[in-house]
Amino acid sequence: MLWEEVAQLKRDSNLGKIRKEWLLDEIPSVDEVGDVSQYLDLCLPSEEVGITSKTAVELVDCISKGKLTAYKVTEVFCHRAALIHQMTNCLSEIFFDKALARAKELDDYFEKRGTTVGPLHGLPISLKDQVNLKGVETSIGYVAPFINDEYMKEITGNSAGIDKESLIAKLLADAGAVFYVKTTVPMAMLGYDTSSNLFGQTLNSLNRKLSCGGSSGGEGSLIGASGSKVGLGTDIGGSIRTPSAFQGLFGLRPSSNRLPYLGVANSMADQPVICSVIGPMAQDLQDLKLITKCIIDSRPWEIDPKVPPLPWREFKIQDSPNPKFIFGIMEWDRVIFPHPPFIRALQLIKQALLSQGHQVFNFEPPMDHNLLLNLLTSIFTADALQEIKTNCAKSGEPLNSLIQRSFDAPSEPISVIDHWKQAKLKYEYQQVYDRAWTQPSKSADLETELDCFIAPAWCSTSFIAGENLRSPSTYTRFLNVLDYTVIVVPVTKVDKILDKPFEHYSPISEKDEINYKNYDPELMHGMPVCIQLVCKRYQEEKAIALAELLVDALDKL
Repeated sequence: MLWEEVAQLKRDSNLGKIRKEWLLDEIPSVDEVGDVSQYLDLCLPSEEVGITSKTAVELVDCISKGKLTAYKVTEVFCHRAALIHQMTNCLSEIFFDKALARAKELDDYFEKRGTTVGPLHGLPISLKDQVNLKGVETSIGYVAPFINDEYMKEITGNSAGIDKESLIAKLLADAGAVFYVKTTVPMAMLGYDTSSNLFGQTLNSLNRKLSCGGSSGGEGSLIGASGSKVGLGTDIGGSIRTPSAFQGLFGLRPSSNRLPYLGVANSMADQPVICSVIGPMAQDLQDLKLITKCIIDSRPWEIDPKVPPLPWREFKIQDSPNPKFIFGIMEWDRVIFPHPPFIRALQLIKQALLSQGHQVFNFEPPMDHNLLLNLLTSIFTADALQEIKTNCAKSGEPLNSLIQRSFDAPSEPISVIDHWKQAKLKYEYQQVYDRAWTQPSKSADLETELDCFIAPAWCSTSFIAGENLRSPSTYTRFLNVLDYTVIVVPVTKVDKILDKPFEHYSPISEKDEINYKNYDPELMHGMPVCIQLVCKRYQEEKAIALAELLVDALDKL
């Protein structure tokens, strides 16, 4: 069969796994329904909305006390996910029957023993496509796995004849999680929009005219509309943070290998200079903390040799030697100036932190961010995209338009010596940036170190789906080179009255001008405005605690 036919069969197969009574007779247009979550809250039974409105922490508490069953909770999230998929195209794999069978097992266990199997007992958790599960397909955005059985075995880790699953999935399942869907990614999981020849375009669930971000875009779209409360994404250039920002979620980009990547399918899987990381995305900060702590408490370093043996180190604000913290604020990266809502959000943050007695410094980039951005792009294309081209050739599909728009690759792969030079540059850039955390004190001739710095999550709150070049990526990628711990925090929403376009702004480059002209306050009205809170490497606990502090300070304004 032609690759187009195979892709259509796969899409049809997904729809065929949805209960007939859950299929929509007609998909409303993007003009009729923009916000999927708001639409579903009005259409679905109040009992179901009540369940999907709870946080993950609340759901596991209700299940552990016998107020809800794992089966009922799972069924409700399966239903909502099915509806969201039909309106946004966010699911790559659907396995509701497996999920409901697992939920029933958990209910039987609870009924017989009067206790739960673990801290996540009965909690439905969604997974980015590349997380491998036994008996569930993985595509990483290619058509080839559905044509070439050997390639499917290769990317799912089953080429040795073992039905493998990702370690992180096993750890979550052992804690009681229920898996029910995997979510869409762009081809090769490279791109900050989510589209592929296999599944087509995934839409933002808060505004279906807009991009959901990428590459964990299906995950962001699903969670954004409460089709999941918490899920797993991955990030090598902003792939957790972009969808989190575009859908108003909390998203954690941990430092390299803090959470286990063992058994997770990937492009450039063994590229050693800047690795992809895996982390949670959630509507609620406590849900994000619950999942992160659960994974770390399971001691993944005993199985995955890349994970540093760092147990969970609770960072308690009140127990800190000085409960007043030092924040830096990077208004812009000196490459692309962010849209007006971000400037207002940063002003709100500064006001909120100062009102609680914290110190706030302006944080200037200590080096040209173009150097960091260019390094990361050169690593992405070090093989001249040969891996992607080879995988496309297995099915006959072409490079999809997102890949072609996003990357200008060299004609030949670089040499090993040049790759080593890339590693050296990364190390040098990290040293330069690390020194910038020390700031002169306002009150004395002393130097003090920032606890974190805060920057826009992106230069815009999204862009029209399929038009990624109108919103160039600069605010996430530099942090992958530095390997800092980063958490996305929603701050406010775009207000077309408050956030009028800048007057008399003079763009500093062609990319800056493209982004400046992309701002449409009418289109973006009501979209979430998110920031990145950045801590030093392996400070995941501190980043979460400071995010809690920031959210509390904003609430008190």
